[in-house]
Amino acid sequence: MNKSDKAAIHAGDDKQSNQLNAYKGAQLGEKPGNAQGKQLDNDQGDQMNANQDYQGQLLAKIFNIQPQPLQKELTETAVRIQLDASIQVNIQTGLNVYTNNFIENGIRALSITFPTVEGLIGEDSFRMLSRKLLSHEVKASFDWAEYGITLPTFIEGQEALEIYPFLSEVAELDWAIHGVQRQADKEFAPSTFASLETGDTDLLCFIAAPGLQLLNFWFPVVDLYQLIHDPYLQSEEGILVRKALLEKITTSINNAINMGTARSLVLWRAEYKAQFEYVTDAQADVIQKISAQASVNDVIDTISTHNIDLTEWLSKAISTKLIFAVA
Repeated sequence: MNKSDKAAIHAGDDKQSNQLNAYKGAQLGEKPGNAQGKQLDNDQGDQMNANQDYQGQLLAKIFNIQPQPLQKELTETAVRIQLDASIQVNIQTGLNVYTNNFIENGIRALSITFPTVEGLIGEDSFRMLSRKLLSHEVKASFDWAEYGITLPTFIEGQEALEIYPFLSEVAELDWAIHGVQRQADKEFAPSTFASLETGDTDLLCFIAAPGLQLLNFWFPVVDLYQLIHDPYLQSEEGILVRKALLEKITTSINNAINMGTARSLVLWRAEYKAQFEYVTDAQADVIQKISAQASVNDVIDTISTHNIDLTEWLSKAISTKLIFAVA
């Protein structure tokens, strides 16, 4: 077999192979030249996709359209900003509610502690005064009943209240009464007074009533207290008495400026209600001795020094429960 025969045979084989492939392609529904068509289609598709991307980018630049991922990110950011703003609004709303409740609770507590002050200046003025105090004085204790000790001094610095020169002292009395009312109870034991005749008076002491104390005032705080708290003075039947008391108060306020010394007032709690009354300087000395837990003998010596009738003083001190026992 020569070279030309081999070439012819290979050519024949190639022809048959091409014919066979064509036949198979026909069986599969392919047309001759399909492989080249596929390649062309792929190239054209890539070109079309590239064109579409380019056109999309061009339109985005022209119309300032953000690409989808960036647009999504901006949308999420906007949602977060709105959510944060909503949270801030809710927090501020909550703080406002808390602040308002705090102020209202403070005003209510102060009105309970200082009822005479509120009665003298009126509810609206008292609310304004309370708001100022609450913004100026920090609440250091959980218990509102312990708040307000600085109000008497605070009032002195309020220009709008200068027309009430007595108000600071009234606030001081209100606070003192409030404190006495919260004192722990003591047992009243009148039978123990018999030991004054049999016991050693140098070793015995008078047991003072809860909250026994002395206060000094220039203005007529007792009359001002009565003016607000005496139910009869608020009735129609008490109009004339109220008028007379107002005249007395006015005179006392005017005279307070010319007073050489302040008046002493004793405050204590008998049973469950605070009691108070003006006392002389001599009586004040005796009460100071009792408050200092001096011996019965020292108290009796002070009574004698001021020429006070011992029997009369002791009888009144026991009946008014200024002293509760001897021990």
